[in-house]
Amino acid sequence: MFSYTRSGKCQERSTLSKINRSSYCCAAALWLVWFSLPVVQVAAEELVNVSPVRQLVTDAAKDQDDLCFWVHPTNPVQSTIIASDKSANFLFVYDLDGKVIQQIVVTKPGNIDIRQGVKLDGKLSDIVVVNQRDDGFKLRVFRVNPESRQLLPLDTGNVTTGPNYGGCLYHSRSGKLYFLCTSSAGTVEQHELASDGKGGISGTRVRSWPLGKCEGAVADDEAGTFYIAEEARGIWKFGAEPDSQTPGELVAEVGQQHGLTGDLEGMAIYRYAKELACLLVSDQGSNRFVAFDLKPPHRRLGEFSVDGVRSTDGIDLVATPLGSSFPEGIFACHTDVGRRAVQVSSLAAIRQRLNLIGKTQ
Repeated sequence: MFSYTRSGKCQERSTLSKINRSSYCCAAALWLVWFSLPVVQVAAEELVNVSPVRQLVTDAAKDQDDLCFWVHPTNPVQSTIIASDKSANFLFVYDLDGKVIQQIVVTKPGNIDIRQGVKLDGKLSDIVVVNQRDDGFKLRVFRVNPESRQLLPLDTGNVTTGPNYGGCLYHSRSGKLYFLCTSSAGTVEQHELASDGKGGISGTRVRSWPLGKCEGAVADDEAGTFYIAEEARGIWKFGAEPDSQTPGELVAEVGQQHGLTGDLEGMAIYRYAKELACLLVSDQGSNRFVAFDLKPPHRRLGEFSVDGVRSTDGIDLVATPLGSSFPEGIFACHTDVGRRAVQVSSLAAIRQRLNLIGKTQ
C-alpha cells in the first residue's frame, strides 16, 4: 500500500509489482479528493494563548519566582501585588500600575501567600508569609498596613522550620492560621502561626509526613483541604487540619490520562461562579496552565498558556473586580524568560479561554 505526504508525493512501502491495478486506482482517486479539499487554518489554536496586559519588574529584580495579591478593603484599585524574588533576596510590593511601593530584604525567599481578616491579639489583620530557604530555614511573617499598603514585620526570625522549598497558608474555620512547608528533600511540614502575646508571631510544628520533591501548594480554606504538586508524579489532596489522615489522594497524575507533562509547580484556586471553582496548576514541562474541577472526581477542564511565558514557577489570581482594567480580577505568573518580570493578565480572558460559565465571585 501507499502513504501520502501533504506535498502530494506518494512513497512506496512495497514494490508496485505487488499492488493490483484496481487498488492503485482507488487509492489515487481518494488522494485526489483529499488533496483538492481546502486547507483549513486552525485559527482556534491561537486562542490557547492569553496575552499579558502588564509586566511587573524593577531594577533590583532578578527572578520574581512567586507572588500573591492583597485586596484593598474599600478601594479595590488600590490593591497590590507582592512578589518574592529568590535571586535578588527581596520582596517587592507593586501597585496595579506596576509602580514599586516597597522592597524588603529577605534571604532567598520562596513561596509567598496571604490571608486577609485573620484575628490576632483581638484585631483583624492581613497576614503575608513567605518561606526563607537560606541562612536558616524560617517563615517570615508580615502584616499589611492598609493605609500605606506596605508590609510590617511580625516575626524576629524566630519561626524556624525544617528544610523548606515552598508552601502555602491555610486559614482554618476554627480561626487558626497554618503554613504548609513543602520540601525538595521529601518531607512536608505544617506549622501553626499564632500571636506571641507581645505584638509578634510564634510558630509551632503540628505535623509532618513524607512526600516526593514538591514546591507548589494551595489550600482550599472552605473545604479544609491542601493540594500539593509533587513535581514528577502529580497533584495530591490532603485534609488540612492537623489531625487529618495522611497519606492523601493522588487526584491528577503526570501522564496522558490527565494531560500533565510533569515538573508541576505553582497552584491557585479560581472560584468563577457560585459553588463552582477550579484548581489551576503550572505544568512547567509544557509551558501550560491546566485547570481541574475542584469537586471530585476533579475532571480536567482545559488549559491555556500566556504569550511569552516559559517555565513558570509561581502563579496566583484574585477573582475580584479591580477597576476597569480588570473587571473580573487578575491572573499573574512567573516566567523564566528575559528579566523574569511578573506577567499580569486579565482573569476574564482566562475564563473565556477555559469556557467557564458564570460570573466571578
